[in-house]
Amino acid sequence: MILPELTRLVRDRAGNFAITTALLMPVLLGTAGVAIDFTNALEKKTELQALVDAAALATASAMSDKDMTDAEAQAFAKRYFTSHADQVTAPPIETPEEKAAREAALLNGLTVGATTTNSSGNGQTFNVRMTMTYPLPLNGLSRALGFKTLQISVTGDSQSGREGNALSMYLALDESGSMKELTSTINPAQPTRQESYDCSTLFFYKTCTRTVNNYLSKMASLKAAAAGMFSELKAVDPQSELIRIGAVSYNDMTKPEQTVKWGTASAASYVANLPDVPAGGTDATGAMTNAFNALKKANPKEVTEHSKKNNTSFERFIVLMTDGEMTGNSNKWNSSIDTKVRNLCNQAKNDGIKVYTIAFMAPSKGQSLLSSCATSADYYYQPNDMTALVKSFGDIARKAAKTGTRLTN
Repeated sequence: MILPELTRLVRDRAGNFAITTALLMPVLLGTAGVAIDFTNALEKKTELQALVDAAALATASAMSDKDMTDAEAQAFAKRYFTSHADQVTAPPIETPEEKAAREAALLNGLTVGATTTNSSGNGQTFNVRMTMTYPLPLNGLSRALGFKTLQISVTGDSQSGREGNALSMYLALDESGSMKELTSTINPAQPTRQESYDCSTLFFYKTCTRTVNNYLSKMASLKAAAAGMFSELKAVDPQSELIRIGAVSYNDMTKPEQTVKWGTASAASYVANLPDVPAGGTDATGAMTNAFNALKKANPKEVTEHSKKNNTSFERFIVLMTDGEMTGNSNKWNSSIDTKVRNLCNQAKNDGIKVYTIAFMAPSKGQSLLSSCATSADYYYQPNDMTALVKSFGDIARKAAKTGTRLTN
């Protein structure tokens, strides 16, 4: 009797589908989970690639803009990446422990290489390579098949260069009496000084001393800012084969000039030796005349000199700086001198010379003059403290030298 019953049980297929489904359900769900995770992984890889590319480009640009060591560049790249990584990798809900583990995984999987090399002939090249390997957590369905994470790997390469733009530049710098005035910037090398003051009593005359802040003068600020510009230009042209610079200072008279020479050394020495305690009024006509005569097309000297270095083309720049208005040998604005300077600026611009202007803590008439003299609004600077002045001169150096950045993947 048992054998027929067993035979009927084996032949009865009514419950086989349910049993099979129950047995295969983990596999089916796991397969669905893998499909979902695969789609998510492709999306995350695209986002991580964009982030790595952006971090590499930002780092290469920073290396080109600033004097950074390779180690500083690597640290910069990591900070940039981690500060933006949450946008890509953070889940909607996360415990503090999970967040710490995720951030540790990001840092452990990030490799940054940053190198600086001298370009052939002139300038420098900055290379950044970033590689990111991230263990993407999988969902519970995939884990049913024993898969916990999926490795995502991306690489970003970026390169920037101070490749050098052949140029001739002439600086026309104000050394009038107002340049001895103090700025709001404390001298970092000597932040305080001793000041004498009258501390007399009713019966006795007495002079006392007290400690006060030691602020930098406008002239000291100018020297520091110009030194920064010369440093930028020297980095672009370490062999002095691309850049020629001349300089002249002025108050109500035009001072002896530093003729245009290769490299930055001569002009840097000239500016460093400007008087610490300047004097006199303000008249830039002679300085602008010297600058124009040195760089104008009709003067063949610059073409000849650049040809010697195989520079088939070059750009010409004048940098006009003042902290005041045109007064001549007085303390009142002189419309005639102002007009002459404007005409000289127009003459230079019509000749193809690009004119940068810096109105350093200047009054409204000085700002109006220099705004008019500039080639365009992008060539006009109006710094009101030393920090802004340094930035202005540095920006001029980078624009004139045409530092460029490009991204490759």
